[in-house]
Amino acid sequence: MKKSLFQILIMLAMLTAVSCKQASTNENTLLETEMGPTADHADFNKKVETIRAFFQAHADEDIEAQEAMLADTLKFSPPNYNGNKWVGKEEFLAAIKGYHDNFENIRYHEGVVTADNGTVGGFYSGSVYPKETAETKANVIRTYGTWTATHAESGQEMGVKFFNLSTFNEDGKIATLSDYFDLSSLVPKETEN
Repeated sequence: MKKSLFQILIMLAMLTAVSCKQASTNENTLLETEMGPTADHADFNKKVETIRAFFQAHADEDIEAQEAMLADTLKFSPPNYNGNKWVGKEEFLAAIKGYHDNFENIRYHEGVVTADNGTVGGFYSGSVYPKETAETKANVIRTYGTWTATHAESGQEMGVKFFNLSTFNEDGKIATLSDYFDLSSLVPKETEN
């Protein structure tokens, strides 16, 4: 009796293990089916490298290099509230020229600064939530970081936390840019004489 009870317990344990493994596999298959194909990391990395090069060209004040990375039909949503109107490439480049004319030592610091003064990821794309709009493609690149510079006239050091959404056209050029940051952080503080 002990032997048959022991055999039954072993059989139950094996059935449970197989059932759990099958359930786990089924859950993964279900998730992949719901999410669609796996992520295209090469596409994401290519877009991230373009954004990094674009930001470096800004730091180098190389507006021609920046312009070459932009689609002719660029749409730009500036950080200031303008009734949520998108503007074109010409207006975007004028804003960039304004930064180049008014700031020196422009630098981009990639990533989000954490409470322990560490830094975590600066580029993200895709999502799993909400389920209705879950996406594995790198259609919109979310960029997090900090820009720093020296105000040319006052010599004051400036900095601004930065968030950006970018999309690309089929030629690999930046098609849309939407910036979010506090413009007042770029205004020199009055100094007492």
